[in-house]
Amino acid sequence: MVELSEPLENYLKEIYKIETQRGHAKVSDLIVAFSVSPGTISKAISRLEFLGLIVRDRKGIRLTPEGKQLAERLIRSHRLSERLLTDVLGLDWIRAHEIAHKLEHIWPNDVLDRIDAVLGFPSTCPHGHPIPGRGEVKGTPLSQAQSGSYKVVMIVKEEEWILREAEKMGLIPGRTISVKKEGDKIFVMVDGNLVEVPRALAEQVMVNA
Repeated sequence: MVELSEPLENYLKEIYKIETQRGHAKVSDLIVAFSVSPGTISKAISRLEFLGLIVRDRKGIRLTPEGKQLAERLIRSHRLSERLLTDVLGLDWIRAHEIAHKLEHIWPNDVLDRIDAVLGFPSTCPHGHPIPGRGEVKGTPLSQAQSGSYKVVMIVKEEEWILREAEKMGLIPGRTISVKKEGDKIFVMVDGNLVEVPRALAEQVMVNA
């Protein structure tokens, strides 16, 4: 398997995430995601293409089978690292997410398999994103849900402010909440506490009935 630098691995992982959502990634997506110059991204894309990990066409960038395999290994490593840090070591999920960005690049495959087994082969990371190969997570954005009872299934963007506010309000994957809509306002009842959820946050919380 091809060995990549950490930045190239990060680009590959981001392409995988975007491709999963939209079918193709674009150079502009990577420029925004990593806040780097077009020249930096262009060099990285050319290198990944030379290594046979991506292909480019008129629609954009997509992974080759080998590129997808590498990206899925990185994502599996990241999400299992988060599980290890939260479920076993008791770290909060914001710090776990930050540390997992470093750990995802270093675990040998056999160690990763041992971690997976110790954790009981979890299907998702703490934020509800699926471990590759273990199904999909489906749901509706909380912002679009009607009044009723729902289960939180995923926090979409793992940005610090989103994770912090979701945790503060009890919007944790696996937790059951009651949703009440009043005009444009969104209220949720969690563990007996009624709180108003800002729409920007509600758009990042996936729920299902």
